[in-house]
Amino acid sequence: MKSAVVLVLLLGAQTQPPIRILNPTNPNPVPSDARMTQFDQDVKGVSWRVFAVDAHPTGPVAVTQVAEVRQQNPPSSWALNVTNRGLMPLQSVTMAAAVVDVSGRVKAVQPLPALKNLKPGQDQRRETKIRVTVLAPTDRVVFFLKELKSELGDWSAVDADVAALIKAAADRLPVP
Repeated sequence: MKSAVVLVLLLGAQTQPPIRILNPTNPNPVPSDARMTQFDQDVKGVSWRVFAVDAHPTGPVAVTQVAEVRQQNPPSSWALNVTNRGLMPLQSVTMAAAVVDVSGRVKAVQPLPALKNLKPGQDQRRETKIRVTVLAPTDRVVFFLKELKSELGDWSAVDADVAALIKAAADRLPVP
């Protein structure tokens, strides 16, 4: 009788899945480890293939998420989420997608359709296909703020400054 109870308890203990404990002293974390992404990336979905740069860091527009939307038939679509982090509504927000080669040089820039009347705290998702150039397997897509119109004033990105930001971000996220 005792052996039957012990056997049931042993079998019950074996049916539980193992508990995975994150080893904080592991000197070789894998890229999917939560410690790898908790500090240096605010934007969700950032990878070597798709990322965003903040061309107007003090402005009211923030890119909160980027993604490659893979489809059954190539080419992929590209998505980004934009939010208004300001206290006033924005009349028009124009984002752009830049295609960047392996060395970080901008090959082409495609402006996206303008977002109109973005209210404070509102988040909008946009998906687009890249039509300005053919993407090579090592090319990347970078989203950035191109133009902003609001009650507080208008703002436009300077191409040289954006190119420098993109080059720095591309160097930080090298092609594997």
